[in-house]
Amino acid sequence: MKTTLKLVFIYLGYQLLSGAAMTIANMVWPFDGTTQVVWALLLSSLAMTVHLISFGYIHISQAIRPVTIPILLCSLVYTMGGVLCCNGLSGLIPLPDWMESDFTALSHNFLGVFCMAFLAPLLEELLFRGAIMQSLYHPGDSPWRSILLSAAIFGLIHINPAQIPYAFLMGIVFGWVTWRTGSLLPAIAGHILNNSLSVMEMLNKDTSRVQSDDLPNSILLTMVFAGLALTLLTSQILIRLTPPQKVTHNI
Repeated sequence: MKTTLKLVFIYLGYQLLSGAAMTIANMVWPFDGTTQVVWALLLSSLAMTVHLISFGYIHISQAIRPVTIPILLCSLVYTMGGVLCCNGLSGLIPLPDWMESDFTALSHNFLGVFCMAFLAPLLEELLFRGAIMQSLYHPGDSPWRSILLSAAIFGLIHINPAQIPYAFLMGIVFGWVTWRTGSLLPAIAGHILNNSLSVMEMLNKDTSRVQSDDLPNSILLTMVFAGLALTLLTSQILIRLTPPQKVTHNI
């Protein structure tokens, strides 16, 4: 747990330092707020990624082990089940979205899209499913302890009420597929898919009159149960495709 807390504080520290650096830069070369946020995200993400690799928390050759095409495709379908279920739950239980305007602004910026759809998923999987989940795992323990704890930390670190339960549930999805396949690659691909769909949804809000929050409860409930069924079905297929993985500490 000490390593986990240390990594969380380092992660937050890089975010604060990057934000401060961009605030100072903005005083010298003025630019808009969205650009400031984008470059702060880029700096903090790159700094944390380099930190994880340089200090040995992550070994890329082990973490991103190749997986077969069937396993990767099945993992993506499995992730889509989780996305569908979580979106349905988000519609049924709407929570305050403190960062909606910020994310919408980022979705209209090329580097903002890159950060949200590609860089953030890569870093977050390296940190939460890689370094943190492996630090919480002890040989002989059930993998669910490290999966659930890392997912809880992943949810809370988002701070935004609308994101916390979604991130927690998707953290379980990504954690299980990482443990099952012994590689971060399926979770990274699934996370990129999830965030890319979120960016597309934000862009679609500019032109569509119908939002997911406006869908009737019957459709939202159908999304929840269909997503849950899809996740359970594909998890059974993944179990058949992969041998048991009990080595998350080696990721």
